[in-house]
Amino acid sequence: MPLGQTPGWLRQWYGNELDPHAVFTVRGVGICEPMFNANVHRPIGTGDWLIMFFHKAARLERFNLKPTATPNTLILWPPGVEQFYSWGQSADIEPHSWMHLEGSWVGEQVEDNRIPTAIPILLETETLITNTLQFLMNEMNQHERIDRIILQNLFQNWARSLARYLQTRDPQHSIPESLLKIRAYLDDHFTEATPLNELTRIARMSRSHLCHQFRNHFGTTISSYVVRKRMSIAQRLLYDLHIRPGEIAKIVGYPDIYQFSKQFKKTFGVSPTQYRNQHKIAGEF
Repeated sequence: MPLGQTPGWLRQWYGNELDPHAVFTVRGVGICEPMFNANVHRPIGTGDWLIMFFHKAARLERFNLKPTATPNTLILWPPGVEQFYSWGQSADIEPHSWMHLEGSWVGEQVEDNRIPTAIPILLETETLITNTLQFLMNEMNQHERIDRIILQNLFQNWARSLARYLQTRDPQHSIPESLLKIRAYLDDHFTEATPLNELTRIARMSRSHLCHQFRNHFGTTISSYVVRKRMSIAQRLLYDLHIRPGEIAKIVGYPDIYQFSKQFKKTFGVSPTQYRNQHKIAGEF
């Protein structure tokens, strides 16, 4: 039986550490798990994809003390994106379901199916997510030899089913093609200075309209998206003890270690070296 199982809910963590070269990895799954902790705030996310479904009303805004998400709300947090969630009324009774996933292929599926990220998505029924979570958990737990293709097929089918649901039931969540092009450009050029004039040319929008639409659909500013992308990759690379912080700085687009360390400390609260040492002590390497 999965670790942490109690009547009515399931939780399993598979112990897969962050891998900057991962294609698709299931790191953990939870089904109808009560929320025990209030005000979970991760300024730079978890380093992987966190996909969470709230079965009852929840708070997704830090400074709003009332529930801001209705029951049956789904949200997909990409690596490096700020996360906040809390119960709507009290601990232990308000369930949520979730999966931690890692790998470049996850992002490809989300983008190919135009699934919005970091913003609430209202679903009509919980089975659209819980059935897939149960299938993933079954494959991970019940077979001595896990079939990665089956796992990928399960996630891909879920992503396509969600996309079809959004297109037919909730079309306002569709991300315009122009913004998908902007995001793809930023993902390919995150090590470079953000050329706003070039972005407006690609999107065929004015600066103000582009900035507003980007924040509306992706939940962050263009410059913050680039910084989060850099910091998320830097965070993963620090797990590789063979790469020095100065090399990581260049890989993620900073001309020197000082600028990189300053931004990293601003993001995580510690320097890259301190971050690496903390996780070495914790035995995560």
